[in-house]
Amino acid sequence: MKRNIILLIILFIAFPCFTKAATELGASTQNPVVGSSVYVQLDANYGENYQISSMHLVVSYDNKYLKLEEVIWLQNRGTYKTSSGTITIDKDGGSYWDTGAIIQFKFKVLKSGLSTISVDAKRDSNNAIIDSYYSNGNPIGQSFGKVSISATEPSSSSLIGSLYIDGFDIQPTFSRTNYSYTLTVPPNTTSVDIKAKKGDESQTITGTGEKKLQYGANRARVIVTAQDGSSRTYEIMIYRTDNRTGDTSLRSINVSNTNIKYEEGKTTYETTVSRSIDSVLITARTSDANATLSGTGKKNLAIGKNTFTLTVTSSGGKTTTYTIIVNRSTEEFQTAVKSSKLLSLKVNNLVLDLANDRTKWLYGITNEYNKLDIEATTESSTATIDIQGNENLKSGLNKITIIVTEENEEQTEYTLIVYKNPSNATIINDLNNANISGDVIYSTSSQANLTISKELLSTIKENNNTLYYNVVNIYNGLLYQIALKKNLPDNDFNLLFTKKADNPLSYETNIPAGNEVLLYLDDLFLDNQIVKIYTYNEMGQYTLLTAGVTVQNGYISFTTNGQTNYIITTSTLIEVEGPFDKLVKKYGVYIISCIIIVILGFIGFNYYNKKKKAKEGKEPLY
Repeated sequence: MKRNIILLIILFIAFPCFTKAATELGASTQNPVVGSSVYVQLDANYGENYQISSMHLVVSYDNKYLKLEEVIWLQNRGTYKTSSGTITIDKDGGSYWDTGAIIQFKFKVLKSGLSTISVDAKRDSNNAIIDSYYSNGNPIGQSFGKVSISATEPSSSSLIGSLYIDGFDIQPTFSRTNYSYTLTVPPNTTSVDIKAKKGDESQTITGTGEKKLQYGANRARVIVTAQDGSSRTYEIMIYRTDNRTGDTSLRSINVSNTNIKYEEGKTTYETTVSRSIDSVLITARTSDANATLSGTGKKNLAIGKNTFTLTVTSSGGKTTTYTIIVNRSTEEFQTAVKSSKLLSLKVNNLVLDLANDRTKWLYGITNEYNKLDIEATTESSTATIDIQGNENLKSGLNKITIIVTEENEEQTEYTLIVYKNPSNATIINDLNNANISGDVIYSTSSQANLTISKELLSTIKENNNTLYYNVVNIYNGLLYQIALKKNLPDNDFNLLFTKKADNPLSYETNIPAGNEVLLYLDDLFLDNQIVKIYTYNEMGQYTLLTAGVTVQNGYISFTTNGQTNYIITTSTLIEVEGPFDKLVKKYGVYIISCIIIVILGFIGFNYYNKKKKAKEGKEPLY
């Protein structure tokens, strides 16, 4: 018995090999959506080494679910005819096929549900196949002669999964059901990368990728198309700040060994120097940071009149020429000038701006400097210079004073507030750089794109490091510093500390709580003046962060509390309750009640005594 079963199994497995005949149906997908097309392929293969003279195949399908659109012969060619729900394939005699036929049927999906496409194999009373057969009598294998199609309705979901722009934060915060956003970018941003993720795998999204930006408003549309063809549009209005102006004015002009100073509206300057001056250094600064300036530098002087021109071209294309005339005298000496002012000031080979009688600068140095190389020239040949505080500069803030004294005891004091980097910190140039060890310093003169990567944040947290984030001026002088090390988020976040108003002095930031801020107040408060710092939330509720911060060299230092808005003022914005105020506030009702009870008790006691005395005849009752 066991042997017979094994023999039957072997014959069943070997049967296709003996007959060399097979019929297979396969579909391009068995889960199409309504309205789409599905391809079904029929492989009618009699056998690799057998010739076919004729065959007859009947393919049936449910025409409530599927509609035949096309019959495509891929290998060999016979004839076919169709009727409701059937396709009949024939090869009647003629030449032999060395191989079978491969035929594709293209169906349109009409409705959702399960349907079957099959090759019919009906048999007569003698068990002979009468619907699908080869003429030589070999049967058509039916093991793969059927395919099921499970059609579904197309998805109507057109809500996007996520929408963002690399390196920037769109406003408001992304929500799938909000279709309109805005973004303002700096003027040097020429393009942005718009990215999106599908909310449904069947969606198609267009409008993402790089978008070139013109100055001003740029409209970006991201279109999400659902599987059923419906669509939804998300719009981002991107404003590229236009800093192109027609401003060709100067902030300053300096000509070494002369007393030339910039005057607003004036374009021609003339001075005379002695014969011993054979060259001058011309420096200048434009009011528009994006304007271009040419004509500065060292100029050799001939005896007599020397004319030099400075050309300022604004970012908007307007041009103004400034003329500087330096007359080199034939005489060795000129009349002495009595002045306690500086003619020029150079620090570490960097010329400082003396325009508009400026006497104070913020300056920055790296941690290898212990003193500055200061070159100062006075307007007067009889004035003397005394430099104080330029020795053993420490990490952090240092004050250097340059005192110019004329013979008549007239004095002018110039001040350098010098920030020196921490001695144990390393300078980095990339806020995406996570390969750091120890404390690091990142300095920038721009407040655009100040985003710190989550990789660097993770490294700082893991190693308990500090990131000194410095925003500086053109002399690397410190405008503000954030010593970042506590309560850091897990994702990228922005480091802006943006001034919102001068009166009262207010700032906006998203720096986490517990981090130190060193802030220059731009001479809005006097040194040694005590200021209060308040924060407030979205509900407008004030919190007193600190009641007593002393301004030193124009700076204050404080610790953030995690709020977004900070106000620095000498005014009182909220009253601080004392111990008595808190006691009254907490127990006021009880205190008043006790006072009333005491008063009523006193009145009652007094009335009782009077009545008692009257009764004893000691006092008349009237």
